[in-house]
Amino acid sequence: MFAQFTELSPGIGGRMKLQNKLMTMVLLVLCALVCASPFTMASSIQHLSFDHAVTGQKVVALTFDADMTPRMSNDLKTGKITSWYNQRVIATLREEHVPATLFLAGLWIERYPAVTQDLSTDPLFEIGNHSYSHPGFRSPCYGLGSVQKSNQAAEVQRTDALLKKYSTSYKKYFRFPGLCFDASDVERIEAQDYTVIGGDVYAGDGFEKSATKIVSNVLAHVRSGSIVILHMHGGPNAPRTADALPDIIKKLRLRGYTFVRVSDLFTLSGSKD
Repeated sequence: MFAQFTELSPGIGGRMKLQNKLMTMVLLVLCALVCASPFTMASSIQHLSFDHAVTGQKVVALTFDADMTPRMSNDLKTGKITSWYNQRVIATLREEHVPATLFLAGLWIERYPAVTQDLSTDPLFEIGNHSYSHPGFRSPCYGLGSVQKSNQAAEVQRTDALLKKYSTSYKKYFRFPGLCFDASDVERIEAQDYTVIGGDVYAGDGFEKSATKIVSNVLAHVRSGSIVILHMHGGPNAPRTADALPDIIKKLRLRGYTFVRVSDLFTLSGSKD
């Protein structure tokens, strides 16, 4: 019937066609604004942490967290654990001349002040802040204790004071314990003139008993500009990191990668990714 009506009334039919076209254009605009807005918003939000450098150069930054919770500290005091410092990790980095960025918890610094001083004077390394007592800034966080929002600043400030006291120099880099955080947490950290550092390759060495699996985790996800997350406290919480590290270094070099520190990645990429 519409075709017949259009044929008999070409003027009206033309106006209706024009109206239909205008309506279609309006609907398309509305769809672009409403239907596509979740994707647009998601893609336009900046990453909350610096996770890797946007670069074509085959460089990779190895980073090592030195965790220390109150429970870990107590295990040292009672003799249950003899050490939360994996010296073999640092020895391997020095032997292989591999630079690295080390994130130290305040309780760890208090237990190993001389080591902190020694690491900070080594040009291979740069030191960052890993909170004071290694709590989850957002809960749940892999079984970690939580910290109230009102105490988050103190977690950063206490360790900052320890770094000033026991290190020759350090970077204003902060890594959240367990990488558990939200946008408001980042705002509190950045308000203290710190840059939040994450990573795009989680080696999975925490509690992992297979060195081969740690190596494969790294090799499977590394790319140009990657930040690899490992641990340097050893013990039962990171038992095979030192065993996996030589193979990680060897195989990444065979793939053509050069090792750098996080600060070096910033010189290659001005944006967060």
